[in-house]
Amino acid sequence: MIGWLRRIFPGQDTTGSNAGTRHDPSDPFIINLYDDRVVVHRPDGQREEVAWDSLARVVVRVSDRAPWAGNAWLILIGAEDSGQGCVVPLDAANHAELVERLRALPGFNQQKLDNALRDAAARKSRSDAICWKRGAAGQPDADAANAGGSQDAGRAS
Repeated sequence: MIGWLRRIFPGQDTTGSNAGTRHDPSDPFIINLYDDRVVVHRPDGQREEVAWDSLARVVVRVSDRAPWAGNAWLILIGAEDSGQGCVVPLDAANHAELVERLRALPGFNQQKLDNALRDAAARKSRSDAICWKRGAAGQPDADAANAGGSQDAGRAS
């Protein structure tokens, strides 16, 4: 599992320095959208980001871990070699704008997002669901490359 993901969902790695840290779920996460990237400012002062042209997957999770049990989260995972990614609850500041941008990705699975939101509203946890994956079957490579606003988005380095 990715280290930054462990810090957001404590309890999975008890050897880290953040093992006992608990965050108030009412503290705001703030999303800033730019033409080339999304930046998330976490309540603990950490900053995460992913460039649109390195975005590889969008995963939705309904957490079963306190203090965020029953909340829906988006996990934006950058290309493996980018080291980028961010985790953001679906009640963060500017979340509607982020969801709108993600829905515009070719092949984005709205049904998986809707199912997760329904489960979160019912305070149920669920397994992670991939809402979008770069280059997934049925997704034209040209459209995937242009999803991030860059002609180079789909090329490997």
